Amino acid sequence: MAGVVFSKLSGKNDSTFKAVEGLLTEIIKDVDTGKTKDDEVLNAIFNVKKSKKFGERAGGLTEFSDFQFVPEGGEAVSDEIEEGFGKLIEHLQVLKDFKTTKAMVDDNRLDDARLAAANFARSYKRTKLNYATAYLVAEGATFTFGGKTLDRTTGDAKALFATDHPGKRSGVAAQSNVFTNALGTDVHMLNRLANIGRNFKNESGNILGYTFDTIIIPGNCPELEEVCNRIIGTAGVVGNANNDINTQKGKWRLIVNHRWEAAAGTNPYMLQSSEANKELRGLMFYNRTPLDVANEIDIKTRNLVWNGYGRFSVGSYNWRCQILGGAQAGTTLT
Repeated sequence: MAGVVFSKLSGKNDSTFKAVEGLLTEIIKDVDTGKTKDDEVLNAIFNVKKSKKFGERAGGLTEFSDFQFVPEGGEAVSDEIEEGFGKLIEHLQVLKDFKTTKAMVDDNRLDDARLAAANFARSYKRTKLNYATAYLVAEGATFTFGGKTLDRTTGDAKALFATDHPGKRSGVAAQSNVFTNALGTDVHMLNRLANIGRNFKNESGNILGYTFDTIIIPGNCPELEEVCNRIIGTAGVVGNANNDINTQKGKWRLIVNHRWEAAAGTNPYMLQSSEANKELRGLMFYNRTPLDVANEIDIKTRNLVWNGYGRFSVGSYNWRCQILGGAQAGTTLT
């Protein structure tokens, strides 16, 4: 990730603040370049990329059909290739400020100033994961963050999780990647949903065959976390007295997103194909402008005011990397 940028808004600051300004600048830089749990989870779930444009657009083309057998000297069969679904992900800007008071510096209360500076930088990292999580876990074509209603559709103009994702070519049946079924306490539902994901078809109707290898769960569902660890980590089959091997052991990684808070009484979960996520440009997070910090003295209060600015975005071009289970509405498997 690009490092934090520092700039001055009003030339040199009052000499009283020179020492503390340098100290707080280094603290903000250290926190920004250091890796936090928020960074870890964001990078584990999303493709995190840099951008140099106002937004990022991606699309594709429908595929060729299989080669056809023809008699000797016969003509080749021609295919009509058309543009696939596309999506523009536009960056949004965020702003935040804090102040170091004149009295704080005069009284040498530098520990308070250090804490404020560190929390300022951590807040930026937390905001990015909270924003990405709000996008990911909502059920619908929009989501709300920071008081704004934002788009949550993928390239096919459907919500990220939907029961009716269409194909681009006629004859491709609608597909669902959202299910109401609970995970349960054994491997049955995990196997079933992973198999559904492996058989997702692309816009032309061809089976993709991706392996689903990641489970994502909320941070406030300890029973679900325990079940997941047992299902994917024990040597023997979970809930079975027979000495059978657990075929799921070693196949999955578990990500607990501590910024995802499930509603009381619910246990939602997600399955992801990390390969499909990368190859299909599934879940995307773009850093357009790194944290840009400027400061100036407010002449009316004599406080040193710090302002942070950044731009980033989240979105998805293709839904086929992700499955939601335990949803409030969706397809119910019987």
